[in-house]
Amino acid sequence: MATQIATELQTFEPDTSDAITDISVASRRSHELQTETPPNAIPTTDLTTTALSKNRTIVVITQLLGLQLFSSFCNGIIVVGLPAIAATLHLEGSLLLWPTSVFYLTAGSCLLMAGSIADVAGTKRVSLTGSFLLAACALACGLARNGGELIAFRGLQGVTNAIIVPPSISIISRNVEEGRPRNVGFACLGFAGPVGFSLGLVLGGVFVDSIGWRAAFYLAGAASFALFIVGIWALPQDAPPEPGQPIWKRLALEIDWVGTILASTGLATLSYVLA
Repeated sequence: MATQIATELQTFEPDTSDAITDISVASRRSHELQTETPPNAIPTTDLTTTALSKNRTIVVITQLLGLQLFSSFCNGIIVVGLPAIAATLHLEGSLLLWPTSVFYLTAGSCLLMAGSIADVAGTKRVSLTGSFLLAACALACGLARNGGELIAFRGLQGVTNAIIVPPSISIISRNVEEGRPRNVGFACLGFAGPVGFSLGLVLGGVFVDSIGWRAAFYLAGAASFALFIVGIWALPQDAPPEPGQPIWKRLALEIDWVGTILASTGLATLSYVLA
């Protein structure tokens, strides 16, 4: 009798092995569905910028420092060589301050616009454009035949200074390692202006007393062009543009041209009135 009852209990005992297998398979499929990327998902892009190597960082900082230095170098030449320049170009007394003032007028008023363009067009493109124009304007100042031409070329030099400042800051902020290297880079940009101006005063005086003030501008132009050549190789590449959106179209759509022009005009007018 006991044997018959035990046999009947074994007959009604549920098969738990199949149930466990079904549960494990279902959980595995559920995990695969959760981890699988949907076909219409938007791929994420790594927006982090790779820091430059130590040696290339030194070259990049030196190139950016040199642009600031020789831009201010021309200001020192103008200050120390103004008597000789006025005598050579027959500059009127009422215009004696303009070769210096017009540089800061255009540099300050165009800074906002240049920064907006650099954000869209790319820092390397804008920096190279500024360095090439800096060399051309320095050479043009040395070739000026009258006071009007010198003032016009000095105004263009101020525009080139506004062009090179925003990409220089952006390159150091994004491509130089955080910490001491980045701090050194910003410090170099900061002292490049005063050092360049001081060198312009000293070397400009030497040139004025020896071979003439024009040679000092030729030196600044040659050095700026050499920095332009170095920048083609040393500066980090810009991010590739999005497909189907050329740069000129992005410049037209992504920049608030009305606000930028109004701000630049306001700054220029205020500086002119105060001058």
